Amino acid sequence: MTAPTASLRLRFAAWLTLVAVLAAVFVVHVRPHLRIESDITAMLPRTAPDAVVAQALDRFGVAAGRRNVFLIEAPDFAAARAAGAAFARALAHGDAFESVEFERHTDLVAADALFGPYRYGLLSARDRALLQQGRSAELEQDALRGLYTPGGLLRLRPFADDPFNFYGDFLAGLGRLDGRLTLRDGVLAVEGPGQPAVLVAATLRDSPFAVDAQRAAAAALDAAAQAMHAAAPDAQMTPSGVLGHAIANTERATREIGLFGSLSLLGVVAVFLYCYRSLRPLLLVTIVLGLSALAPIVVVHTLFGQIHLLALVFGSSLIGVAVDYAIHFFSDQFRDPPHWSGAAALAHVRPAILIGMTTTALGYLAFLLPPFPGLRQMAVFSVAGLLMAGCTVLLAFPLVAGHGGRPMPVRLGRAMHALARLRRPADRVLHPLLALAIVATGVGLWRLEFVDDVRALQSSTPERLAQETHVRERLGGGMDTRFFLVEGADTETLLRREEALRDRLDALVGRDVLGGYLALSRVVPSAQRQAQNRALLAERVYADGAALPRLLAQLGFADAVVARQRAAFAEAAGRTLTLEAWLASPVSAALRSLWLGDTGRGVASAVALNGIGDVDALRAATDGLAGVRLIDRVADISTVLRHYRHVALLGLGGALLAIAAVLMLRYAPRQALQQLIAPLGGCLLTLALHGWFGVPANLFTVLALLLVLGLGVDYGVFLREGGALRPIPMLAISVAALTTLLAFGMLSVSATPFIRSLGLAVLTGVASTWLLAILASAPRAGAAA
Repeated sequence: MTAPTASLRLRFAAWLTLVAVLAAVFVVHVRPHLRIESDITAMLPRTAPDAVVAQALDRFGVAAGRRNVFLIEAPDFAAARAAGAAFARALAHGDAFESVEFERHTDLVAADALFGPYRYGLLSARDRALLQQGRSAELEQDALRGLYTPGGLLRLRPFADDPFNFYGDFLAGLGRLDGRLTLRDGVLAVEGPGQPAVLVAATLRDSPFAVDAQRAAAAALDAAAQAMHAAAPDAQMTPSGVLGHAIANTERATREIGLFGSLSLLGVVAVFLYCYRSLRPLLLVTIVLGLSALAPIVVVHTLFGQIHLLALVFGSSLIGVAVDYAIHFFSDQFRDPPHWSGAAALAHVRPAILIGMTTTALGYLAFLLPPFPGLRQMAVFSVAGLLMAGCTVLLAFPLVAGHGGRPMPVRLGRAMHALARLRRPADRVLHPLLALAIVATGVGLWRLEFVDDVRALQSSTPERLAQETHVRERLGGGMDTRFFLVEGADTETLLRREEALRDRLDALVGRDVLGGYLALSRVVPSAQRQAQNRALLAERVYADGAALPRLLAQLGFADAVVARQRAAFAEAAGRTLTLEAWLASPVSAALRSLWLGDTGRGVASAVALNGIGDVDALRAATDGLAGVRLIDRVADISTVLRHYRHVALLGLGGALLAIAAVLMLRYAPRQALQQLIAPLGGCLLTLALHGWFGVPANLFTVLALLLVLGLGVDYGVFLREGGALRPIPMLAISVAALTTLLAFGMLSVSATPFIRSLGLAVLTGVASTWLLAILASAPRAGAAA
């Protein structure tokens, strides 16, 4: 016994060294820099077809994601304004938000300072259309109406300087907002039914998916809400933006990690106490679970620099898989309880554990096939935990598991012996049953529906969705995730292409196909458009006999006034407002996110959209327009999901071949193929059951089947390696399946659609493979036992 004991101690020392290294790396490197990512899109592949689109998604998408709006409602406008001011001051006082917008008193003054010198080249869409159509009489009537009504007192420039209020109309158009927003008493107010409301906009300092940023923002919002209620006790705040959904999803995922992990752990404890009736196995399996959680955290964080929250949620279900090897090890004591020892068990369980660990790891590693960062983290997380569990059982248990075992509980023994005596029916019964099963499976597969829409991955709490709906209804719409990307060799080309696009978008707005849009060329017309505007004014306003001389003559102004107007117009003829000047001004702050800057092909901008009613009409709006494309990330990602679902199906076949090759190294070809009946049949039955019950499948269902394939092989291997002692491996695979079902059963009721799809597929797949493994390994009726 000396040599084996020395060998066992050497293995145990190696295991202790591994544990010490993991613990040291965790304490020194991981724990101080632990970063948890909660962005659901971070687990998805990049869908941009080229670098410019990727840049647009990064700049415009990040800016949109960090921006949040807060609707402050109160019984009267004065109370709403006071509440909004208090809320905005409190938010600005903290560090979570880099900017907070509420009062806008100085916007008009700053706008006049920027646009004033170029005002003769700036026209509102309506004034430009009237001039082009030769409807000067309407402009003259509007001017007279403005002169003799109170509205004329609100002009930015005196009547003599801007008789037709062309410049005033242009500036008013810049401040005119889509939907029900209006500028009242220096703040954005909401018109329409319901209580008076004001709007506060705030931009986060960091990503809304960073957990630290979420904590800081949540604390800042709580303080702001208290300040709001102190100013107006009846005021109500409703948030809108990515932040609220990100916080809700993080809180929900954190709860699920604790809940699923705790329930799975309780299930494992109950199973171990009932089956093995000793605290030693329970203590050792607790060590396995702890290490199989520590190792993946260290490995994933070291390789990726962060851990995705969904990987942690999925990892919490690893309990049901990590205990399989401990179950197989301790079930070996029922072979010869009085003389059993950990050292003696190693020779019996090592082949099955090594084969099972290899095949199961292949199933997990299939998650590395698609370029999904989150799924790759899950693969590494799972494999690291699996290998740590297997190493602990094989290296540490033989020395610390003790000597002597307990007999199998009587009722459990009877159940296992009954399963062990199970016979396959004779061929005359088996063949019709197989035919019926094949037909039923085929019908289920024919009824199966795949849904690749990325929105199946997204979820939020009902409360957050209701808040978002309320804000959109009060505002009359909201910014959409889809936008137009406009490119040009230079800023002038860019602005001209935007203007061509806007002509088509205005038509869609007029048909109620589109709620509205935001574009840089609405604020800064192209040099060509400014020159055209000046030409229109020269011909139809300032020329002899045109609108200006007629109007001023009608009102009794002297010819000197007309001459002064013409001189001012001529003096400004060479001035052109540039996009660079606008970007350098504080006036551009609200729309600066639309400017995407220099690219490898020139410059680019985004045209933001809201109230989209017909996506096909938007796509058609780009027909024949150079440098303009609709960016629909939802559709793009859904296309990618469909593509990689096909790839995953091919990966399923590849994993099956790889597992078959591993099995053939151990068994004869016929026996190896027999071992594949259970996992392959389980995968097909899982898909068929989805079809029968009308549950849509997706990429993550297929990826879960890759895992089922690896798990299902374990059961057949354990039964095969058990040989004549069939009740013992029968117990091992039954307990292993039970603990796995407990873990993935929890995932199948997750509120996260992605996790729920995985859990449901593994739940049905493991149950099917367990049953098929028993049936496939049972001797035929009439054969010797």
